Amino acid sequence: MVSREPTSNAIDLSGLIELCKSGDVYGVERWIKDGKPMQLSADASAKLRRKRSALQIALECENRALAFLLLCNGFDPNLETDSPLNIALHCRRWDLLDLLLEWGADPHRVCLDDLFDAYQSNLFERFRELGVDLTANHDLASALAYHTSNKPLFGFAKRHRDEDPKYQTELNIALVHHTGRGNAKGVQLCLWAGADPHADAPSMRYSGIVDDDDSEDEEDRFIGWSAVYEACLFGRVDMLKRLGPDPARDDFDDLYGATDSGAVIEFLARFAPPKDISAIIRRHLQSASFRFGDYWSTHPLRSLFGVGARWYSASKDQIAYVRQAMVKFSNRDFVDVVKLLAEKDHCAREILVELGRTPRFRARMKEVGFIPSDNDKSRRNIEPRPTRSREVLAKFGIELPKPVLPLPRIVHIGSRRPGASEMRMDRARLFKLVWSKPVMQLAAEWGISDRGLGKACRRLKVPVPPRGYWARLEAGQRPRKPRLAKLSEGEAGEIVVWVSTP
Repeated sequence: MVSREPTSNAIDLSGLIELCKSGDVYGVERWIKDGKPMQLSADASAKLRRKRSALQIALECENRALAFLLLCNGFDPNLETDSPLNIALHCRRWDLLDLLLEWGADPHRVCLDDLFDAYQSNLFERFRELGVDLTANHDLASALAYHTSNKPLFGFAKRHRDEDPKYQTELNIALVHHTGRGNAKGVQLCLWAGADPHADAPSMRYSGIVDDDDSEDEEDRFIGWSAVYEACLFGRVDMLKRLGPDPARDDFDDLYGATDSGAVIEFLARFAPPKDISAIIRRHLQSASFRFGDYWSTHPLRSLFGVGARWYSASKDQIAYVRQAMVKFSNRDFVDVVKLLAEKDHCAREILVELGRTPRFRARMKEVGFIPSDNDKSRRNIEPRPTRSREVLAKFGIELPKPVLPLPRIVHIGSRRPGASEMRMDRARLFKLVWSKPVMQLAAEWGISDRGLGKACRRLKVPVPPRGYWARLEAGQRPRKPRLAKLSEGEAGEIVVWVSTP
């Protein structure tokens, strides 16, 4: 091949370009004999280099004679901005491809997408033998993921996956992608080609494939996840049945924590039950706390408990993580989760008691109505208290004080027996009487029991002398006498004692 100096001036090539457009091979030959330049140099501006070259025109016109004339007279195909190999592939002219490779076109500059679109196994093998890495930038995985009709490419990857681990990785990436899309044909082709549904692979979900190669710590480097995990993540139980979860290779607790699908949970339970239910619940609740609106429900947890999972052991740290997630829920989700955890034998009572221990958690229970508030009547007018509130509070170890009913306006002491007479007084009078003589003596005079009178005084919040008071008084001491507490307006305005004469 002769060597010819390129030019950096596009005007020098204008005549050659016109000759090529018209297909005038003899005119081009005269141009070459006159020693004129045939192509732009590498230092020409990018704008000029974007214009069509003589070789590009010859290839696009599929003029093999013209392309051969240029190449054998010193046209360097590797000075082109884009590899001329791609034009030959687009035109599906394998003879032009052979010509370019024969005259020194660099096979490493070929666009792999164009190569894969040829659907030619012999071409894949040829470029591989020429040293081209067909797995570069995961282009092979992308082609396998987006072109399920390219069976020659699947067969090519199948032939080389055992000898080159990178081909296995490309198949695994494509399998994860087809699984996430629910593409049964793609999944079947990848499995036929030898893709491993249990091996972690980089993800193509967002923009291309993400490889965390920059991680300094190899152990912390994120590789991706398996096709089995992808099926669980998207709730694709049909894909999961094709992939076949394996307890020996798949982390089932990880799969249980990844899925929101009850059908997937039930399917996984056929192979292996959940083990670390504490970690699974924590993962579900923490992921739910970052969601908005009505997207999340208790369905996955209910399905977990439905397949026999029970939360019977957990560290305080694990319980704290769950608690922190729960208090961030919306009111409705918080009520649903609390009721679900307290249902039947889903959780050990010790765990529920620890969950409900903190003031923040109890404040949320009060906010949603499990614990009645002081303004409970006004709150009930807007939204009723959750059902099973008493049962839930008992499971969480929260005891409510007994409600104190207001006293009626007229309070009766004693029993209305035949011949009994009424003695009316107010609380101040009763207070004065019980501090004037022992309650036992006063009760005997009124014909009622001393226990009944003491109980009535406690109800009326009338303090009575403590034990030893009268002995200290006889000894000359002056023990302190408490004050009579006030009641709410309208309470115990009048006291009626039924006095029975002996």
